[in-house]
Amino acid sequence: MQKQWRLAARPDSIPDASHFDLVEVPLPQLEPGKAIVKTLYLGVAPVMLRYMRNETDFESPLALGSVMAGRGVAQVIESDCSSLPMGAIVQARLGWQEYALIDSSDRPAPFLLPTDLPLSHGIGAVSLSGITALVGVRDIGLIKDTDRMLVSGAAGGVGSHVAEIAKALGAQSVVGIAGGPEKCSRLKTEMNYDEVIDYKNEDVNSRLDVAFPDGIDLYFDNVGGPLLDNVLGRLRRRARIVICGSISEYLVEKEAKHRFANLQNLGRQDAKMEGFFVFDYEDTYADCIDTLADWVRQGVLNPVEHISHGIETMPDALADLYLGNNVGVRMVKVAEPALLS
Repeated sequence: MQKQWRLAARPDSIPDASHFDLVEVPLPQLEPGKAIVKTLYLGVAPVMLRYMRNETDFESPLALGSVMAGRGVAQVIESDCSSLPMGAIVQARLGWQEYALIDSSDRPAPFLLPTDLPLSHGIGAVSLSGITALVGVRDIGLIKDTDRMLVSGAAGGVGSHVAEIAKALGAQSVVGIAGGPEKCSRLKTEMNYDEVIDYKNEDVNSRLDVAFPDGIDLYFDNVGGPLLDNVLGRLRRRARIVICGSISEYLVEKEAKHRFANLQNLGRQDAKMEGFFVFDYEDTYADCIDTLADWVRQGVLNPVEHISHGIETMPDALADLYLGNNVGVRMVKVAEPALLS
């Protein structure tokens, strides 16, 4: 038997354990062309609230009673799929469960992970969080060595990687925004941010005036809302804004969402603002993982991870994202790899 979390109710606000049922079900049986995997780590992401509410058009509808959607790191323990060999460590769409039946037709397809690094990095630095940061900085932000860069949500799963990736690609300086003295201290000591703005305890406008007296070249946005509007009013000529997330408005009703006053500044400054969906960059994943893994090995990229233990902690891990309790990539360690003969 295995444990499995199923969606029990659609949340109106921050999700908690009452929105899920923890059940025990039989292990999956192997099917032709597929593989059975043992879940080792499961990640959580802000977008999961939208899955629970059926507010996305890039995921299949999630019915009440379904296994909660999510990706994780797993070990192949039985296989009838040549691209998923026995013993391989993969990142895949697993759902919140201890074992899963997967195949290579899922999109994005399961991908193999390097095994010389901590397997937890397969949730973050050498997986979709790291890839998102790399694609956003390099391919969407088109980073330059003269750039003075700002990052919101800098202590989050993606933001915790952005400064080091930006520096590896040549950024001149990177300023991060986060909430609370502990997070802000760790941004400087562990994540290579040059300056940090504590939005909970400092005046953001005055700090931005000091940090960017001539305006902002590149903004990596994880929060949206009024802060994005503020940045739009501070752009330098040919600035770029990377839209990665908008967690500040995930719990805000549509009619209450921020109305932008400074959008016209994009045209005035010949600037651009572009969003992206990391699953559209699947054909670059292998190269991205090689690059990120090499940076980890060289000490250029130093992953920050917030790990709890046991599949029972999944709802609390998800809630941490909206409560602002996480620093770095939030994940749950579900199990150790099996010893396969």
